[in-house]
Amino acid sequence: MRIILFIIGLALSLDGLYCGYIGSMEVGEGVVVAFGISFLLWASFYDAFRAKKFLKFLKGLFVAVLSICVLYSCFVCVMGRLDSDKGNEEYVIVLGSPLKDGEPTDILKSRLDTAVRYLNGHPGVTAIVSGSRSSIGSMSEARAMNNYLVSNGIDDSRIMVDESAFNTHESFVNAKSIVNDERTAFITSEFHVLRSLQMADLCGIKNAAHIGSPTPWQQLPACCAREILAEIASVRYYFN
Repeated sequence: MRIILFIIGLALSLDGLYCGYIGSMEVGEGVVVAFGISFLLWASFYDAFRAKKFLKFLKGLFVAVLSICVLYSCFVCVMGRLDSDKGNEEYVIVLGSPLKDGEPTDILKSRLDTAVRYLNGHPGVTAIVSGSRSSIGSMSEARAMNNYLVSNGIDDSRIMVDESAFNTHESFVNAKSIVNDERTAFITSEFHVLRSLQMADLCGIKNAAHIGSPTPWQQLPACCAREILAEIASVRYYFN
């Protein structure tokens, strides 16, 4: 058992560091590393965690929290891949994700590749790409997304660019003024679909269809960890 715990801890720690290296070391990657270190400590002090009451309590709390996170992540990822588009949408909102050296990351490329397939199959749909700049002078997510779609054969006239949206909520607030009550879908990563549905509904885009894009498996733990924290933080929008 100690060896299994050590392997899990090492795998999680390396995965979090790897995701931070290829993208950026943010809260999701940090949580995965923290979980990994927790497993390594559990393996290193295995006998103590079995004998001492306080450490047994911490172990139980850790297992409970981890189990809830895993079950929630499984639910949102499965739900996020059950696309609900009807094929009669007028608009599709493509939600952004941070860039790496001014270029889309693998996660954002997956969303954009999904958008390319959707737009090629639905020539009458207008795309709204959404995402702000990460820093002054840098390219916005939305502009990089527009460039990617155009380079993959989507006519620039079919793309509307929203460079002011800082997060998911702002993306839907801005999109509402464009789509009004027209039939609308949105494209995002599967782990992000549930919160996006909540934000779309909150912003007045009712009954929005969703299309989930796959996430590279090695990045999924960090993305899900970040999404759980973002879901908790998004509660504030219901009180505005």
